[in-house]
Amino acid sequence: MRSGQNKLLTALRKRMRVTRKTAIENGWAENVTAAISKLRKKGYVIEAISAKTPEGKSYTRYRLVSEPLPTKQAA
Repeated sequence: MRSGQNKLLTALRKRMRVTRKTAIENGWAENVTAAISKLRKKGYVIEAISAKTPEGKSYTRYRLVSEPLPTKQAA
């Protein structure tokens, strides 16, 4: 897993506020949508929550719901 995805995943695991803006500001990921998509393809269940700022601008916040089940490796 790439460094940016690791940072983003760590933030999600810590239940930190993860939005496009916070991800860029904290150096978690430049393209949050792509990073979230890659994590979802790996089996992470990530919820996208639509919200609005006090000024009425829409944004998306992400929340980790569950992690992939460990796979059994053949001996």
